[in-house]
Amino acid sequence: MNIAVFLDPQGQVAPLTAPGTVTLFSRDCGRWQIAQQIAFDLSSCTSLEAFREQTLAMLAQLPACRHFVTREVQGAPRAWFDGLGLTLWQCTGAPEPALDAIAKQPMEPEAVTLPPQAFVHPGAEPGEFYVDLIAARQAGADDTHTAKLLLIPLLGREEFTRLELLCDHVPKWFARLADYHLLYHSTPLDDGNLRVVVTKTAS
Repeated sequence: MNIAVFLDPQGQVAPLTAPGTVTLFSRDCGRWQIAQQIAFDLSSCTSLEAFREQTLAMLAQLPACRHFVTREVQGAPRAWFDGLGLTLWQCTGAPEPALDAIAKQPMEPEAVTLPPQAFVHPGAEPGEFYVDLIAARQAGADDTHTAKLLLIPLLGREEFTRLELLCDHVPKWFARLADYHLLYHSTPLDDGNLRVVVTKTAS
């Protein structure tokens, strides 16, 4: 079992708002061992996009880790972690009590289907949105998490200006976006997925 804990220089569980180290603990023969350490600092992030980029880069280095422990995480960052399928835990002090408590939890908890809105996150400016369509589809137990049902309400909002989408393919119906004064461009990512940005065109 792997559990990531965000620690301060004194080895205590730290809030994500301060510089620290993401320490990956692995349980071996009943004892917790440090498997990996990653320096992590979100204090210089001035936008949600910068936060997402740093967080994804950090999580890419954590193999088979579904649990993340921090002293405090709120708002958009918490929603972002949840959307990635991580279970967040909040505690204070030394990490060992939290590690033991998490390890006692059922290994396969009952799946909970999050509503589609849980995967829609506000961007840095009004009218901007971010959707992790991959996480939404993985969490959806039925067709309530399809791209159309998630995205069309956003694109139709009067205040809409920009949508950033993480997906594994461009939805076919995006070919008709120009009919609604919208355009998109996609950028391949190193992991094989796509970053797609939709914006308004001049009417």
